[in-house]
Amino acid sequence: MGAILPDKLKAILLGLLAIAFLLGWLARAFPQIAWLQVFRLPGIKMSEEQRARRRRSANRLAAMEIIVAGLALPLVYTVATVMTFNEVKTTPMIIVNTCAVLCIVVGIWIFVRNR
Repeated sequence: MGAILPDKLKAILLGLLAIAFLLGWLARAFPQIAWLQVFRLPGIKMSEEQRARRRRSANRLAAMEIIVAGLALPLVYTVATVMTFNEVKTTPMIIVNTCAVLCIVVGIWIFVRNR
């Protein structure tokens, strides 16, 4: 199957893309150089209240993800063990359940701390 673009054109486009990313990075790194600011992407200016609200929202999401990971961990271990035709052993199950409880406790702690 033939390529849509020739290899030389792909290399040129990749080079142009790399140059665009480099100029954008340089514009952020050197705000005092006026001609570079043409390549700077517009940033979102947020107040401290908006930043705090976003931070709290991100913390709540992270706490939920940790709690769900804690709930899923024993299930994933059991399914993986059964799918590989092995028997579920006591010591690994205790370790997995301890890690699961720890994940749930940490998630709840993040929720409480975030209030």
